[in-house]
Amino acid sequence: GYYTEGVIGQPRLINPIFAPANDTDRDLSELIFSGLLKYNYQGKLVPDLAQDYQVLEEGRVFEFNLKKDLFWQDGKPLTADDIIFTIKTIQNPDYKSPLRPSWLGVEAEKISEAKIRFTLKNPSAIFLENATLKILPKHIWQDIDPNNFPLSIFNLKPVGSGPYKIKKISQGKEGKITSLILIRNPYSLAEPNLNKITFKFFETENDLIKAAQNKKIEGFSLTNFANYAKIADYANLY
Repeated sequence: GYYTEGVIGQPRLINPIFAPANDTDRDLSELIFSGLLKYNYQGKLVPDLAQDYQVLEEGRVFEFNLKKDLFWQDGKPLTADDIIFTIKTIQNPDYKSPLRPSWLGVEAEKISEAKIRFTLKNPSAIFLENATLKILPKHIWQDIDPNNFPLSIFNLKPVGSGPYKIKKISQGKEGKITSLILIRNPYSLAEPNLNKITFKFFETENDLIKAAQNKKIEGFSLTNFANYAKIADYANLY
């Protein structure tokens, strides 16, 4: 089926190494990119790009084996090189990624095209949560200077390996993004239930309320929980 969601804000950097700084970017990155692991609908960690993993040396070493036939949405193979590149980029202070503190002191090593090893200075019981990190395609980003990373067109035209890819971005007269359409990524091993997801972006809560009243959106996302009851009641969603 199809689903349309209203969001207050704008997508700016649909890029996993920057996405945590913006809720809209983070939500889109979750749909467009993949990690070694992911959370299922029950909130449990399950394999995504990884086929399986091992925890060694009492939680100081983590080894991941990748699934076979992994591809980016442009048809290029996804390998251990992409994962090492993503982590090295985050660890480099020149890129100013908000994720950098989570990866300090982690040595990422390519064992083969389909195997990666992470070695920590100290054992960690929560490192597997880091493995949900969404991976960047090395062949797209490797030649882009750190200063130009936030300026690249690929931040709004991302090449991912997740269940969805961007089909269309619409902009208003002032250049602001008004809507974004995601469709299934045929190269993804995931099989999402929805054929298409449309995000519509609004500047204010009043604009979002009007869209809900006019049935232009089927759902909405807010950061302030206290506003949910007010908006839902006003929009007759209950």
